Amino acid sequence: MQSKGAIRFVAILLALACIWQLSFTLVTKIQENKAVKFAEAAAEAVQQSADFAKVPEMDRAFYLDSIRKDQNRHYIDSISSEKVYFGYTYKDIKSKEINLGLDLKGGMNVMLQVQLEDLVKALSGHNQSPEFLQAVSLAKERSVNSRQDFITLFAEAWKETSNGTPLARVFGTLDMKEVTPSSTDAEVIEIIRREAESAIANSFNVLRNRIDRFGVTQPNIQKLGNSGRILVELPGVKEPERVRKLLQGTASLEFWPTYDNAEIEGYLAEANQTLADLLADSAEDAENIAD
Repeated sequence: MQSKGAIRFVAILLALACIWQLSFTLVTKIQENKAVKFAEAAAEAVQQSADFAKVPEMDRAFYLDSIRKDQNRHYIDSISSEKVYFGYTYKDIKSKEINLGLDLKGGMNVMLQVQLEDLVKALSGHNQSPEFLQAVSLAKERSVNSRQDFITLFAEAWKETSNGTPLARVFGTLDMKEVTPSSTDAEVIEIIRREAESAIANSFNVLRNRIDRFGVTQPNIQKLGNSGRILVELPGVKEPERVRKLLQGTASLEFWPTYDNAEIEGYLAEANQTLADLLADSAEDAENIAD
């Protein structure tokens, strides 16, 4: 009897734990339904406005759909940091909901390819020798139907096209300081392979950071062996074009001039006095009109 009581107690605890975990999915769904209703109400309000009549008939459905998507995203963004469930914010409960995956929830599946042939060309200082260009071309052609990584295919192609020329002559550049005139082909290939793995890892980290900023919950990002390919699965994505632009966007580094307080303090004081004079004049004009 005591064992049955213990089993019943454990079963109850497990049931409560399951219900607690499932509750995050339920609350998330409730909040998302509110967002849908909010977006629908906004679309209906737009339909009643005078400006909607100016929209061409053939574009109205697309226009309303854009309004719904924009308002839905606006509502979700507005509650992302609000506490909606036992002290948890919407962002917290969204991260704890059950991951349904692409099969059940739908979403976006993207395969990205790191162009290792461009990396190899850059490491060689964009060498233009016929043997090198032919080896890169052969490796690229064979990579379409081969399971081997690009660097291995390049090493094999170089043996066929180099006529005995050592790789150290091609990759003895400023960017490849580890390569010396006495480096063997195997040593050079190993150095190139490390550079390729570093480039893939950097691309992987950039993609993860971008996806984290987008706010997709439970994304699946993985490197596919040494192929240079990165698989990205984003369950529940409703704006694939926005995600595509985010993933394909080119990063840019910008420099802006900055100033010390002492350099601009005089200008700020002058602007403040000018604004005070304008407000005083406006107040005086208002008094004259009232009189």
